Amino acid sequence: MKIAKNPHTNPTSIKTRFALRFLRAINKLSNDNGTSPRPLNSADRRKRCRAIRAASYASMASAVGPNKAWSRAVLRKIRNRTKEMIKPRTRRGAARGSMNPRKELGLGQEKELRELVPGGEAMDFRRLLNETGHYIQCLRAQVQVMRKILHYSST
Repeated sequence: MKIAKNPHTNPTSIKTRFALRFLRAINKLSNDNGTSPRPLNSADRRKRCRAIRAASYASMASAVGPNKAWSRAVLRKIRNRTKEMIKPRTRRGAARGSMNPRKELGLGQEKELRELVPGGEAMDFRRLLNETGHYIQCLRAQVQVMRKILHYSST
């Protein structure tokens, strides 16, 4: 697949940078296979879905660059992915649904936000809110670009 550049797009926008990186990653995923398309079983479908999701997050984090803590955290996680895949996964923290007296005070919500934003565990609350706003903007851009790619590829 050849990636055409539109002269009307802003090459410095996050959407444009993400779209170019994501299309390259998807193109690489399809070229790595090298076989003709065949029906996928459920395990192959899950594997492909995980690869596309990883390509999407990596593309977004690299489009943003190292200026934001969440993008550095995502890029660090991708770099260490092979080490994480080797280690057995353990469940962290308390079980979901357990009683948390801090929840009534709003501190539980802060904890949940820290878990949602990559790298949020190490930020003070002000910076966490700033990073969360930026992360949400980037996720919206990511969804918009992926919808457009889906629309253009299905027509």
